[in-house]
Amino acid sequence: MLPDQLPVFFIVGRGRSGSTLLRSLFDAHPQVKIPLESRFVQYLLYHYGYKEHFSCEEALQAVGLLAESFEPPALNEASLTAAIRAYAPLSFSMLCKLIYLHTHTVFPKEEILLLGDKNPRYSFFIPGLMKLFPEAKFVFLLRDYRDNVLSVGRAGKGIGERGHPVVSLGRWRLYNQAVLRQQRKHPGRFVSIRFEDLISDPETELRALCGFLQLPFRPDMLQYQEKVAAYGKQDPGFSGLHGSLQTPFNKAKVGEWKHALRGKDLLRCEVLAGRLAEGLGYAPSMKANSLRRLGIYLLYGPVCLLGQLRFLLKMLLYRSPFLMRIAYRLIKIRQ
Repeated sequence: MLPDQLPVFFIVGRGRSGSTLLRSLFDAHPQVKIPLESRFVQYLLYHYGYKEHFSCEEALQAVGLLAESFEPPALNEASLTAAIRAYAPLSFSMLCKLIYLHTHTVFPKEEILLLGDKNPRYSFFIPGLMKLFPEAKFVFLLRDYRDNVLSVGRAGKGIGERGHPVVSLGRWRLYNQAVLRQQRKHPGRFVSIRFEDLISDPETELRALCGFLQLPFRPDMLQYQEKVAAYGKQDPGFSGLHGSLQTPFNKAKVGEWKHALRGKDLLRCEVLAGRLAEGLGYAPSMKANSLRRLGIYLLYGPVCLLGQLRFLLKMLLYRSPFLMRIAYRLIKIRQ
């Protein structure tokens, strides 16, 4: 299959919901190319807008810029350069697909049938991705907000997030609401999967995902842990954040909140998660009378919103390549 004919899918949803596990499972598929987390598509868009065509020289220059981006992709530069020279001139989407194809992986590959990209931040960037990749599909990964809050708290500085559990809860709401809005508009392009189901019955869930993506299921996917440790050698931070990948389908990660989330924090999160969480299948474990609920809304509702503020600003920036170019330059100057 020619590179420009390859379909693309994106794994979206709140971070610390099992997206790295799901990426690893697809990475283990011999016919899928899905790199480690990188926002190179966004970065190129901020530099070039929706540029329609890249000459060979322009494409090579664009690839050179990626070294300055956040989380630059691990590229096989020689093979990527050769591919650009062979296929130029390139559309924006074709350039991105060549980059996907020529990223490093520790898994053996056959003929590639599908390209993937896992990035929780792309939950706010779905309309842009749809414009760039009209054929793209989206895997919406969900996790119980109580376990997610715990996981974010443990990761802390490693993912650039700290604060009260209610702050993390606010961000859980924001991410999931952003994806749900797009899912309602384009239901045929989305499939939802719960982390809890993936852990309890991985083969059934993976077969369903492969069916949605029109990809043959391969048993290799379930053996991902045999090679995924090699990524820790490339990036020591990877093992620190995702060490649990070495324990395949660890059921202890489901329902940890039942013994690790304290009473008051648990009640606050459950009240503020509200109907959104219940609609996604996560029922509250505690009851609060109307007066107590009102007190939580008044005292902790603003804290929940404060946790969303930085991400709301990002959502606004994501809509403007011009503003994002300015933001990138300011960050670069500060560094």
